[in-house]
Amino acid sequence: MTTATVAVAVMVVGGSLTAVADSADPTASEPSAVLAARGDDSPPVVELLSEDGVSAISRLDAAAPGPAARSVPDDSCTGPDGEGLEVCVTVGGELTPPELEAAERDLAARSAAAPAPGAQARGDVTIAAMQPLPQWCLDQGVANTMWITRTPGCGIYAGTLTVTRTTNGVTSVVGTMNFLTYRYVYTVQSLTTVWANQVQVSPTIITGEASGTQISGTALCGGTACVPVSQTFPVQVPGVNGNAKGESYFEWPAVLGSSGTATPSWQITFKAPSAQNPAGYSPTATPVVRCDQALPGSTSVGCVIPGATPELTYPLSGYPEFGAHLLNAETSGLPGSWYTGVPLHRLTNATLRQQNRDTACPGSYNRPTGKTCDEYPFASTWEGAFTGAGGVGGRTFSFCQIPQLPTGVSGPGYSACMIDENENSYAGNQLNSVLYVPFRVIEGDAFYVTIT
Repeated sequence: MTTATVAVAVMVVGGSLTAVADSADPTASEPSAVLAARGDDSPPVVELLSEDGVSAISRLDAAAPGPAARSVPDDSCTGPDGEGLEVCVTVGGELTPPELEAAERDLAARSAAAPAPGAQARGDVTIAAMQPLPQWCLDQGVANTMWITRTPGCGIYAGTLTVTRTTNGVTSVVGTMNFLTYRYVYTVQSLTTVWANQVQVSPTIITGEASGTQISGTALCGGTACVPVSQTFPVQVPGVNGNAKGESYFEWPAVLGSSGTATPSWQITFKAPSAQNPAGYSPTATPVVRCDQALPGSTSVGCVIPGATPELTYPLSGYPEFGAHLLNAETSGLPGSWYTGVPLHRLTNATLRQQNRDTACPGSYNRPTGKTCDEYPFASTWEGAFTGAGGVGGRTFSFCQIPQLPTGVSGPGYSACMIDENENSYAGNQLNSVLYVPFRVIEGDAFYVTIT
């Protein structure tokens, strides 16, 4: 996103930053102007954790296409049985107006049962533990897509079961069932290395010999974080807007300093009453779940969905000096903003992190009373002053009180600024406590940082 900038300087007034015009620093921008220039076309945002106004969020994104969980016939049909009956299952495609109306009724019923934002899944491992789908998932509608955040992934898929009979070489449709498949994969914080894979199949329209179809399933998992804990998807016969429910739990056998991944899916089986042969299909194996014990300085273990890039948001009202520096640094062309689509990547090597700090904020810089040196990109990222600048020098802004660095610089490099020491300390602590640790941002993981 292109943002028009306003040339300003900033002076400290009562512990906050006040912008005034300064033609000598054409890259400096009034923070409120930068925020106002942002569009409102971002994808839906799911708040994962909030602490003193600082929040970790995920912007909904589609999971990358995964491998087929298990090979099935291309046409997903059983082939005719001895009575000439054949059952076919198709998934995806456009819904007709009546099919869409029926699907919307099913979605509306689930919205009434959706949990409050931030509700955590229970830790038991029986069918009673089926979790209602989060409202953000229902809001996406029947998209035939798996949407992911850092901790849960959810998708709603349309399907049709068709029963045909062939007599004397003439084939006719004798029954149909339109259905929705609701997939929900989530991590269980209380169980650390255990994660859940659940599915619900809900008929929305049933005609003819598809009535009474039995639905069951088997959980599938590929990868090293796939040790079975529990699964159940018994034979069920749901009516219109009923549910055939299945849930499964898998675990990663924790390895110190390591991680493991898993790609979950289901083999779902349909048995029409009059047909001899069952039909089935397997949704694409998504999303990837990762469990690890790889957080620096911690022996904790946990699981996340690494395909979702988390984002840390700081309120400008609570962090006026830190916020002004970060906004100006990103606006000048440095990475980290979701609005430019160029994230930061975590660096865990202590020696390299210190070299980033020493490069951006050497001890020779004078620290005014009550100020400390803030570097951007953060020292704990590969984009930091030593590991990421690629030989390009630093920059600062007119309000930063670092005469050794130039102002008016844009493009690659790094930035440094003297800001309130308490703000600097709090902001750094919350980078760790709100983002890195709870959402397991480990070596090389991407993330964004935003001032709001």
